[in-house]
Amino acid sequence: MRWENVYVAGIGTYLPDETVTAAEAVADGRYDAANAEASGVRAVRVAADDEPGPVMAAKAGRLAIERAGVAAEDIDLVLHAYVGHQGQELWSPAHYVLNETVGGRAAAIELRQGCNGALAATELAASYLVARPDTTAALVTTGDAFKLPHIDRWSADDQTVYGDGGAAIVLSKRGGFARLLATATRSEPSLEPLYRGTEWTAAPFAEGKPVDLTARKDSWLMRNEDAYDDALALIGENFAEVLQEALADAGTTLAETQWFVHANVSRQIAEWGFHKALGLDVSTTPYEWGLDHGHMGNSDQFMGIDHLIAEGRPKAGDKLVTIGVGIGFMWTVAVLEFTETPAW
Repeated sequence: MRWENVYVAGIGTYLPDETVTAAEAVADGRYDAANAEASGVRAVRVAADDEPGPVMAAKAGRLAIERAGVAAEDIDLVLHAYVGHQGQELWSPAHYVLNETVGGRAAAIELRQGCNGALAATELAASYLVARPDTTAALVTTGDAFKLPHIDRWSADDQTVYGDGGAAIVLSKRGGFARLLATATRSEPSLEPLYRGTEWTAAPFAEGKPVDLTARKDSWLMRNEDAYDDALALIGENFAEVLQEALADAGTTLAETQWFVHANVSRQIAEWGFHKALGLDVSTTPYEWGLDHGHMGNSDQFMGIDHLIAEGRPKAGDKLVTIGVGIGFMWTVAVLEFTETPAW
C-alpha cells in the first residue's frame, strides 16, 4: 500500500536502568554458554517490578508525543502492541496507555501479532487516519517485560534472548520528520504450529513452568524429515515477496535505500536471514547496538530507528526499510523517507 500525506511525527523509547550481561548470566548458570557464543547478544535491560510493559510503553508514548509537537486532543487512536504478560490479567493495557499519555476518549485497541506488532499497528494506524478525514494523528506504543516465573529471558528460546523496554511513534497527517511511503503485510498461517507446538493447555501458566518455545518448535519440526527445510523455504519466500511489494509500492529498490532496521535477533539469524540474504552493509543497520539490548518483543524496530536518529545518521532524502516478523506467521514491511534530521 502506498501512502500519501502520512508522516512519522515523533518517536520515543524507554529502557530500564538495570543491565545484565550475557557473561553474567552464563556465570550464574542462567544462560547456556554455547547459545551465548552463537547468538552474540552481549546484554539486556531488565525492568523493575513496577515497570511492566504498559508502564514503559506509556513513558515512551509521552516522549513521542512531546517530540512530535502534537496536542493530546489531536491523537484520535492509540494502538498498543505487546507479546507477554502486561502486569495484570483480564484488563486493558491499551486503555492504561491512553490514560497515561493523552487521556480523552480516543479509540484504544491492543494488538497481539507476536514480534510484528509494532509495524502491523503502524499499517493499521495509517489506514485509520486515511479512512477518516476528520482525524489528525495516531499513537502506536509497544512494551514488554519478560519475567520469571512465566518467561525465562535466557532459555525460553535457544535462538533468542529477551530484553525489556518500550517504544512508540506518532503518525500524523500534518507532517513529520519522515514520510510513510509504503507498507505491506503478508501471512503464512501454515507455519502457525511452530510456536504453538502439538499440545493445548487449559490456562496460562497451567503447568507452573516457564514457557519453552524451543520445545514447541522442536515438537512440530520433528514430525517429518522435511519439516524444517519446508518451513525455512516458506519463510524465505514470504519474506522476499512482502519486501518486494513494499519497495515497489514505495517506488524504490533496496539498492536505493540507505538504512535497514530488523529485529534484534541472534547473530546466526541476522547474518543469514538479513545481511547475507539481502547483501546488506551491517553499518546501515542498528545491528551492533541491538546486541547490547536483546530482542525486546515489538519494540526493536522503533528502538532501532530512534538509535539511528540519535546518532544523527539519516539525512533528508534518505530512505529507510524496516521489517517485522511475528509468530503466526506474519510479516510487515514499512518504507520511510526522511524529510529532515530531527532536532532531538
